[in-house]
Parts: sequence; C-alpha cells; structure tokens
Amino acid sequence: MKVTLERAALLKSLGHVHRVVERRTTIPILSNVLLQADGRDLLLKATDLDLEVTETVAADVGMEGGTTLPAHTLYDIVRKLPEGAQVSLDGASEGGQLLLKSGRSRFTLQSLPESDFPDISAGEMTHKFTIAAGDL
Repeated sequence: MKVTLERAALLKSLGHVHRVVERRTTIPILSNVLLQADGRDLLLKATDLDLEVTETVAADVGMEGGTTLPAHTLYDIVRKLPEGAQVSLDGASEGGQLLLKSGRSRFTLQSLPESDFPDISAGEMTHKFTIAAGDL
C-alpha cells in the first residue's frame, strides 16, 4: 500500500473513527484502524464489535492495498504534524511495518494484517441509515 494525502483530511477522518477504538482491549486488532487504499480513495474503518465507523478520504493512491495500524498512535502522530503537510503511508499490505512520512519526519508503525480485522456485515442488520455530519 502506498498513499499520499493532506494532513487535514486524514486528521478529520481519524478524529471520527478513532473515537470508537478502546485504548485497552483484550483483542489487539480492535485497537487498530483498518486502512484500505483503492482507486482514488483511502477507506478508514474502526470497530468495537458493537459499533463500526467508516470514513472515506480522497488520496493519491500509488499502490492499492490494505493494513491496520494502532488507531490512537496514528491519530496522535498526524495531529502533531504541521498544518498543510502532506502525509505519505508506505508499507506492506499483509502486516509487518508501515512507514509514515511527512516532511523530514519519519515514523515506523507496527501493523497487523487486514484479514484479521473483524467485518461487521451490514446484511445482518434490519435497519440501515446514513446521516450527514451537518445534520447531527
């Protein structure tokens, strides 16, 4: 997976999804956020097995793929980057390490395979709705 995007867009989306993630959990994958690069978008997804939050961000995708990263660590790093910075995510799609680059900053984050991330299927739910953030 290789993706480049604006810090502000990534921070806004991470701000929404990381709130679902618990800091201390007995299931390690639940402290991670799922990142999937596809086409021109980066999909971010987090869950606590009761609630799932999904965000899509426009990004320059150099190589499609997916991985999971520690949600709170990623959020804290992106939050501390300077305004207007470009963020580059480059790493293995099946777990291992991912390199986050922005300006002269470099961070190596431990990732888990996206196949370990739980899929809460919408097909099992009897009701589904979408609400614009402005309406909340």
